[in-house]
Amino acid sequence: MRANPERQTAGNLYLDVWCLDSGTAPEAVEPSVRAALCDVIMAPHEQPPYSLAWVTSETFEATKQLDKSARVIGVTVTFDLYALPRQETTDPDPIMAMNAFTNRWSNAVTVIGSDRMGEYTEPSDERPAAYFRLANYHLAQETHTVAWMEGVLVGHMIAPTYAGRQRWLKALADELATRGEVEMLDTSPMFIRALEVDGSLDPLTAGQMRLGVRWGILKRPKFAHKLNHINTNYNYNP
Repeated sequence: MRANPERQTAGNLYLDVWCLDSGTAPEAVEPSVRAALCDVIMAPHEQPPYSLAWVTSETFEATKQLDKSARVIGVTVTFDLYALPRQETTDPDPIMAMNAFTNRWSNAVTVIGSDRMGEYTEPSDERPAAYFRLANYHLAQETHTVAWMEGVLVGHMIAPTYAGRQRWLKALADELATRGEVEMLDTSPMFIRALEVDGSLDPLTAGQMRLGVRWGILKRPKFAHKLNHINTNYNYNP
């Protein structure tokens, strides 16, 4: 495990499969290990959800210490581990707005950080998982009543196959493009200024969707300035 400034926690998992040369070959076991651990979102108690991505599988060979004639063969399966912590910020919150929008858009999508999840969630091509984070933002314009912020939201669509991810990414992108805005929790609009989708990017690390968004923060004065030296003239004609 290691610290990660964006995900809080990241790391690697090394899993060794040991077999006797007279039994099942490790190459026959390795696919089952990958299938059991990949594309699964694990939610430990009081910790952020995690997911594993397969990196490499390397075979090895050893000799038993007591019986030099017996060989032990195996395979080391390496996974990258990525945490998926909650990304909510402060009101008005573009992450909460995007999570709520996705929930309303499709009941089939599990929104990480918004939906209640069990200890193990297995996204499928029919029921994928989505994860949104705020990559960066800045003050774009300041008016008398509103401070306009612009930022980039990154969307991760998690499903087992490339075709499944592409289908859901296209459907979500079409919905956002036609609407042009997402309603925030205070009913103010978050405008979609740019939309980019690259399905070839890794769904756990980089994310496949980039949204350029613009939202406003209302200025609330701390003190109400009263009027001084008020003169009122009455013209009375009986």
